[in-house]
Amino acid sequence: MAAPIKAGYLHTPLGQVHYYHSSPVTPPATPKPPMLLMHISASSAKSFLTLMPMLTALGYACYAPDMPGFGASFDPASDPPSISWYATLYYEAIKTQLPAFANGCHVIGHHSGGILGMELASNPDQFPGFVQSLTIVGASVMTAADRAEMAKTFLEPFNKPMPAGDHLGKTWAYLQWEGLKNETDAEIALLQREAIDHIRAWKGRNQIYSCVWKYERMEALDAIPASVPVAGLCARDDVLWPYYGNFRALVTRPIETTEIRGGNFGPDLDPDGILDAFLRLIGEK
Repeated sequence: MAAPIKAGYLHTPLGQVHYYHSSPVTPPATPKPPMLLMHISASSAKSFLTLMPMLTALGYACYAPDMPGFGASFDPASDPPSISWYATLYYEAIKTQLPAFANGCHVIGHHSGGILGMELASNPDQFPGFVQSLTIVGASVMTAADRAEMAKTFLEPFNKPMPAGDHLGKTWAYLQWEGLKNETDAEIALLQREAIDHIRAWKGRNQIYSCVWKYERMEALDAIPASVPVAGLCARDDVLWPYYGNFRALVTRPIETTEIRGGNFGPDLDPDGILDAFLRLIGEK
């Protein structure tokens, strides 16, 4: 019997953080650290609903939160100042309200979620013992010039709500430009789900992207303790693929690298590739 996926809320001084979670029907004889799954912008935790049952079947309890400004989580009252703001909010809420994380967790982070994972893993004094392994889906290292160029495209509030509803079609077209197809029922369903998430998070997307494009990825990766294994995954049709080579070549600490499929939507379109890379990273395969 598959483990059911349930929903819950973490309470923070700024608002509620919604999350999905699943636990093994039969807990493993040797307890395993839980999984923290952090989504891409401007999707939501729904993007991990395919991967979660696969991990839970192997004995891992899974927790996938919606970032503030996304999904069913609260909207920040003002623009967050940095990636640290998001990481600290998650850490403090999780450590005080989810006992399963008492001894840390494995992290799988997708794009913006991977940046949050880097922040949590690279600051062991601030987040002691929290990240036991880090798998980054859509891994990249960018120069300041690269980040400034990407910001020209991805900081544009292209789908701000408009009286005539123009933003609805713009969102659909943007997701098709990102690689989502609408040729089969399954593809249309994924495109519809992502369109709804992107329309909801039109402001939250810009809030976290303004932090993402300021973030020094290489410094963070080099600061992750050697005891924390790191894997960087990317697909050739991912928007970050041009910067994946930098990730493999410039980071000085040992990192596992794997090419996956699925463009910008790996957790939905190549969950097997992500699962395989994670299991190899932690020595279970």
